[in-house]
Amino acid sequence: MQQKFHNAIQAIHGQKIPEFPAEILQLEKEINSKLASIVTVAEIIEKNTTLSGEVMRIVNSPIVKLREPVRSIREAVNVLGLDNIYNLVVAAAVKNLFGGEGLLKDIMDHSVDIAFCMADISEWVEGVSRDEAYMLGLFHNAGAMLLAAKDETKYDPLFRAGLSLPISCIAKEEAAYGSNHTIIGVLIGKKWHLPTEMLNAIMLHHNEKCERIKNDNVRAMVAMIKLASAIVSEISLGVYRGGEMKAYESDGLQELMIEENVITEIRTALMSYSFKD
Repeated sequence: MQQKFHNAIQAIHGQKIPEFPAEILQLEKEINSKLASIVTVAEIIEKNTTLSGEVMRIVNSPIVKLREPVRSIREAVNVLGLDNIYNLVVAAAVKNLFGGEGLLKDIMDHSVDIAFCMADISEWVEGVSRDEAYMLGLFHNAGAMLLAAKDETKYDPLFRAGLSLPISCIAKEEAAYGSNHTIIGVLIGKKWHLPTEMLNAIMLHHNEKCERIKNDNVRAMVAMIKLASAIVSEISLGVYRGGEMKAYESDGLQELMIEENVITEIRTALMSYSFKD
């Protein structure tokens, strides 16, 4: 594994891994303290107006599905709880990791759609909350964003090929870079203090078979990414669904055992969903 990380660092040489925002470090420290305060947590989030605005937008969107909209960060913390609000703050920060033009915007838009689908899929998956699913959906392609930021022209055809060839795309990236976006994504996730299970899901989400993954939560997370990726490729991108994507989707469905009428509901929700800048 250390050799894989070394190769990943070489692949992004000259491109700095985005820093973990100071507000999230403070938030993490406060939430993990014995006397964590809702008031202090809200004040930390509110210090960054861009971040707090994005958090409010997520909280009051169909992603979270609150019964009533909240009017302030403090109210959001009260309603959602400390762990859930932390995940949504990290998700909000991810959206501002890189610039918002060209391939970078396409990758982020794709991740936003997958995150939305995963939040809905989580309703039928034990052990993965909506906020965890949404955060993972946004973060799963962070490595792709770093490769695009380094050299958009080189990475563009590789990323677009991966939308319809989710298994073989990894070998193509390895040939081009000596590494791939999943390992690079783990490097970013480690710097951003993501949970170990989420890091493993990022690393394994292009795995051919979920059954090879021993950890139940990681296996479920990977299956969710597979299913969401297939839905997004079909609905949002209009990408040709060849045998490889169909097998990728089928493997995710087999693991999650979600009924077709549920998938239809998620597809319909995605088609009516508008949450990208």
